[in-house]
Amino acid sequence: MAVLRRWPIWLLLAGALLGAATASAISSAPVSGASADGFAVKITVPQGVFGTPDVSAPPDTTTPSQGYSYPDDGSIVKIDSISANVATTSGSLATATATVDVNGIQLFGGEISIQQLIASATAEASATEASGDTSQTSVSGATFQGQPITISPNGRIPLGDWGYMQTLVQTVGAGDPGTKSYHQSLSVLDIHVNADHGGLPAGSEIIIGRAEALAQASTEIETVTIPTSGPQPGKSKPQKPPKTKTTTNQNPGVVKPSPDLHPKLSRKGYVFPVYGQAWFSDSFGVPRADTVWHHGIDIFAPIGTPVLAVGEGTVYSVGWNNLGGNRLWLRDMKGNEYYYAHLSAYSPLAVNGKHVKAGDVLGFVGHTGDAITTPPHLHFEVHPASLVPLGYDASAVDGYEWLVGLEHLKDVTFPAGTGAWANRLAAHASTQQAGAVLLQATDISTLPRLDESALKSLLQATSSSSAPLTDHSD
Repeated sequence: MAVLRRWPIWLLLAGALLGAATASAISSAPVSGASADGFAVKITVPQGVFGTPDVSAPPDTTTPSQGYSYPDDGSIVKIDSISANVATTSGSLATATATVDVNGIQLFGGEISIQQLIASATAEASATEASGDTSQTSVSGATFQGQPITISPNGRIPLGDWGYMQTLVQTVGAGDPGTKSYHQSLSVLDIHVNADHGGLPAGSEIIIGRAEALAQASTEIETVTIPTSGPQPGKSKPQKPPKTKTTTNQNPGVVKPSPDLHPKLSRKGYVFPVYGQAWFSDSFGVPRADTVWHHGIDIFAPIGTPVLAVGEGTVYSVGWNNLGGNRLWLRDMKGNEYYYAHLSAYSPLAVNGKHVKAGDVLGFVGHTGDAITTPPHLHFEVHPASLVPLGYDASAVDGYEWLVGLEHLKDVTFPAGTGAWANRLAAHASTQQAGAVLLQATDISTLPRLDESALKSLLQATSSSSAPLTDHSD
């Protein structure tokens, strides 16, 4: 769905109430935008995504020092202490700083050891320039099997016959067109497990130390004109010419979410959109370089995890775009609309106009589109029917509390006629190359990666019945 320019709700109401003949120009005072995010550990395995919580600003946040172990005995990851600080400022100069300090790291019982790791990213932007810095990032005392290893930017270190480690993986980008902005992220260590090792199955991933910073300031000037009332009947006093006030508008034409807007959504008859164990937090509304602000909730789960229809309804807009990657929309029976993005692949139900029921498998978790550098997740948006006529930006609401209360399916089945397709896909997932996957009669999806074990375990636990099961669990 294209992002359409829409007037803010308060401007629409003003236009409806003022039946006037003259006009004046007004605009709201702008602010520049900044965000900072970071985490110490993120572990992606077929059973779910684990690790330390994300820390984000605004508001500014500092976490106290604490240790971490996974699993409880620390046999895979053991860390003596973790602390983090994220801070932002807005105004004529926007700044963002994220720092994550990790000490005493032992992976796989000491096979990989690091004395100290600091992930640091900063960004700042004014009306004339923007820049960023990661020079405070450092790694000391790093060893593999007791031998020192060198940590270099965008490096790659073989880890025996079971995996490899990418080091200091950095991405740099910009914000919105017409702005001075700087957006960067840094993952200090990114460990990929290609063969079962130390208690982790093949396909697992461990990220140690991530920091992200975004700062954006606008150079655009925009004046918004709305109707105002004309001379009152019986009064001949001439009206003063309307004053035109121009101000810097950070994001022209984009409506930001209202913090006081909480449309009621029923949970009866709806299910959580990701099968099995998943991790998510409330990231709705935080600044984003590509879409200005985050319109949904990111639900993290292993790649290949089934993505489900939250309710009964109709699928539409199935296909690819550069931001969402493999994406689709679902409109339920009440007219509410839900956006699914970054899928690794579609199921045969992902067809425009297809009627589906709650719990039907629509696709699989991935990181296509602009999520290619992030852990696999489903980007999920909620657009209530009462707000849909206002357009894409104005209709998106924070679905976090609604998602928290949804039922999680204990089991799922593929619909009639698709079970054989899913089994064939699982059987050949390990040799599947990036490219097109034939779903029904036409080529509608690309498949960068698909986790074989996650899909196989689902199919082994699935009933042979062609109808979705109704046994749910909180």
